[in-house]
Amino acid sequence: MRGVALLPLVGLAVGVAAPRAARADADEASIDVHLVGGLARAADADAAGDEVASAPLAGLTGRVSYATRDWLQYEAALTFAGTAAASYGMGTFTPPGRPPATGPFSLSTQMTRLELGVSVRFGVRLIPTLRVFAGAQGRHRGAATVDLMGLSTTGRDAELTFDLVGGAAVGLDYRVNRRTIVGVAVGGTQAVPLGGPALQTLEGYAFWSYYFYPRW
Repeated sequence: MRGVALLPLVGLAVGVAAPRAARADADEASIDVHLVGGLARAADADAAGDEVASAPLAGLTGRVSYATRDWLQYEAALTFAGTAAASYGMGTFTPPGRPPATGPFSLSTQMTRLELGVSVRFGVRLIPTLRVFAGAQGRHRGAATVDLMGLSTTGRDAELTFDLVGGAAVGLDYRVNRRTIVGVAVGGTQAVPLGGPALQTLEGYAFWSYYFYPRW
């Protein structure tokens, strides 16, 4: 009898100690912060033989989302990223007011990307995801530094170019509780240049998300 009498107290203790059930609901919104790392591949109009060079990429993304279904959320994101110097084997430059320069050259790139997209979520606690997006970006392409047998000279000044851009990513989220999700993802982007050179990126993400229900 004594054991039976203790059962309600045990049940109450378990109920208090157990974490609240994770949920993936329509009408959830989120604010996310993403660390971005990867590789950028860029062409250059002055590179010999249409060479494409690669360079490491790192950046930061801020994202907001709103779910209209348990499995579907709409998103807007802003990414700031930059690359190390990409090195090209040979280029020829005719800078105004300076002698022509021919030789290996390098330059770095900084980009700002605005993304609008959707994510499909395939779970509640452990959540595989598929994300697609499109948008626009601006690229600040640094001055081309030419190596003339150990001496450096500027072959071309820095320039600003613009692209349309599309991308996709697959990921795995983990819902820590009703408010917090952490996760990782891998994806890539393809630029459609508006006057600049071609650019593709391969990107990995690690992120933290805060979910809530807007009061509207």
